[in-house]
Amino acid sequence: MQSITIHTQATRPNRGQRLPNELLLHVISFLEPAKPEFLPAAHQTTKTLMALMRLCKATNEAASCIFSRHCIHLDSEDRTLRFARCLSLASSHPMPGHRPPFEGITSIFMESFLEYTDELEGKLASVEPNTCGSIDLTQDGHRGGRAGEVEEENNSEAEEVAGDEDDEEDEEDEDDSVFIRPHPQINDLPVATAVHDILIAVAPTLRRLMVNIPLRTLYPEEDQLGVRAILRRGFESLVNLEEFASVQDELFLTTALDRFANPQDEVWATCWPKLRRLYLYNPIIEEPFWEDVLRSSNLEIVMMGRPDGNHRSEPGDIKRRWISALAGHAITGDVYNGTIRPLTYINVDMTGVQPSVLGFRSAWNTLDPEERIRVRAVDTPPEAWLAELDIPIMGEPCPRSSVETWARKHIFDGTLWEESAIGAYDPLSVVE
Repeated sequence: MQSITIHTQATRPNRGQRLPNELLLHVISFLEPAKPEFLPAAHQTTKTLMALMRLCKATNEAASCIFSRHCIHLDSEDRTLRFARCLSLASSHPMPGHRPPFEGITSIFMESFLEYTDELEGKLASVEPNTCGSIDLTQDGHRGGRAGEVEEENNSEAEEVAGDEDDEEDEEDEDDSVFIRPHPQINDLPVATAVHDILIAVAPTLRRLMVNIPLRTLYPEEDQLGVRAILRRGFESLVNLEEFASVQDELFLTTALDRFANPQDEVWATCWPKLRRLYLYNPIIEEPFWEDVLRSSNLEIVMMGRPDGNHRSEPGDIKRRWISALAGHAITGDVYNGTIRPLTYINVDMTGVQPSVLGFRSAWNTLDPEERIRVRAVDTPPEAWLAELDIPIMGEPCPRSSVETWARKHIFDGTLWEESAIGAYDPLSVVE
């Protein structure tokens, strides 16, 4: 009769040491960046998270949480379409006992109507730049082509859910889908629908959304496909959003053909009750704007890039406008005895064209002696986007390009709301 060897703990063959799950999860927690930055696909942390998401159930959940906060960067049309498909497949083909891929997404950086590649970057470097021409729709994504490659990895998660592991076909599809468009437009129904579907899918958990979308490349009267209404419905669904930034515009989602006769409510003011931090480019900060800020009861920081109504030649009386909104009527004197809701207003403009508010010093000291309203300014470098492409400045620098590139950089670095990191200062402290 053959004997059976029974191994004790001391004699059991060494098949490799295993870390306790608790210790492994503790190690994984150190992968999370200290700031809310967006990690490039080539970053070792991103690669490690992707590997851990595939390793086992325990590491999948821990790595997915970090991934959902730092690695969702939809920097092209193709990746947006793939990601929408991935979310759809994950919800329609659940895997028993496994966390659905990308469940609980809290942060997204969306540049969905731009296909930025190394080839396009090379073209930009080889042409003679026109700093104040039509480049404003393209300069922000020059490093995005490499930063967003993580969506190729994301797509494999969807293929696993669907049971499709044809890697060669996937590579061919990706090659065929690359379409270089230096001046993108939103008049693209499939991509707009994908953006809508993504926003609807992540609405229950999304807390931070940063967009670099050319919403002003298609006006309502030109919208034959109904793209604007599709996008608006998607943005309206984000009821749990707390932080939002729009690099290129004021989140221009108007669908009315006569938008002046029939103005629509701002989505950020009426649909996002939890909004705390807001960055917009070039909004009109007159009376209706401050009424919208008043509607947003949780809004703490309002950061404006080159707003209309606050120019170098005609600086805006920010504190008086906000206090007038609080009072419900125009404040003409320099004394206000009502309650002031705290608010931080940050004005972003290119160095040399920042509006001066020194003329309001006396009135502001009387209107708001406790400085419940914090007014700050940020100067952006005039050569910002050109310097990153190693292109010398030719002619006058463009304030729009400077501010847009500055915003995108700090969004990507996770420092947009850090006053020390962005160089915010008290404009009343400037020496004349």
